[in-house]
Amino acid sequence: MELVSKQLTQKENLDVAHHNTILSQLLSLIPRHDFERLERKHSSGRQPRIFTRWS
Repeated sequence: MELVSKQLTQKENLDVAHHNTILSQLLSLIPRHDFERLERKHSSGRQPRIFTRWS
């Protein structure tokens, strides 16, 4: 049972790493200066929220 649990945890870690890679690839399509310009334009003046991996 412990071995199965350990294998699932390793698979979950690989899945998260894969999603981070996909996010990185998507963000690489947007020039950083354009992103920052849009951020300033549409900013509400509040601090951005901090997201956990559970949100």
